Amino acid sequence: MILGLVPFAFGLAACQTAPYPTEPYPAPYPGPPVDRGEYRAIGTEPFWDLTIGPRMTFTDRGNNVSVSELTPPVQNGVAGEIYGGRRLRVNVVHSRCSDGMSGRSYPDTVQVTVDGRRYQGCGAAASFFLTVDDRGNPQMTSALAGPETALERTRWRVVRINGRAVPRRGDYTIDFDSGRIAAKFGCNSIGAPYSQNGTTLDAGMLATTRMACPNMRFESEGSAILDQVMTVAVTGRNRLTLSSNAGTIDLVRR
Repeated sequence: MILGLVPFAFGLAACQTAPYPTEPYPAPYPGPPVDRGEYRAIGTEPFWDLTIGPRMTFTDRGNNVSVSELTPPVQNGVAGEIYGGRRLRVNVVHSRCSDGMSGRSYPDTVQVTVDGRRYQGCGAAASFFLTVDDRGNPQMTSALAGPETALERTRWRVVRINGRAVPRRGDYTIDFDSGRIAAKFGCNSIGAPYSQNGTTLDAGMLATTRMACPNMRFESEGSAILDQVMTVAVTGRNRLTLSSNAGTIDLVRR
């Protein structure tokens, strides 16, 4: 579980919370936190993701929750920024936050309330997610930090499919070698030729073994993602996300 290192100091806004404005908001969109660019926050148990730009977009795929609305004017609280929307309320506290799963740390602790349900996690400017090492420390771009990551002769461990963590035990891997992709999502072996053009990845017709396993949900979802044209996105040092219209696969390099 993602844990903040200090208690939250939410609700300490510099001024009273104004009634929710109507869309479009009467005041110009003030942007996300000053000098921070587009903002992103993530959490585990369940896995969720939030981006703040002209819109606030929240996704919890494990519980099939997805909310997007215009970003309201920001309130500057004592500890950080507060965004009070109709369905989304975001409290950003500028205190170190630790990702309990990977050990990575982030500059902010973030609390999100979605239709009354509370989520806690870590956040930073979106660019931070591309330029940190496994401890959350700034670094120069690595061989796997460019926008056009070459996948040939690389091996990956699957950590999440559609936001759900895969079992720690079992064979959940994707390898790229000699123009072919070899994948396992806990049961059958899946293979196909593949081509990559920049951040676009296209696997050919999938060939798979036919073993029957007790739970094939991950395999079904993973295969569906591979079966469509995918986008390759670098999400950190030695970390990638493959996404298609069928969902997402999060990977860490082996």
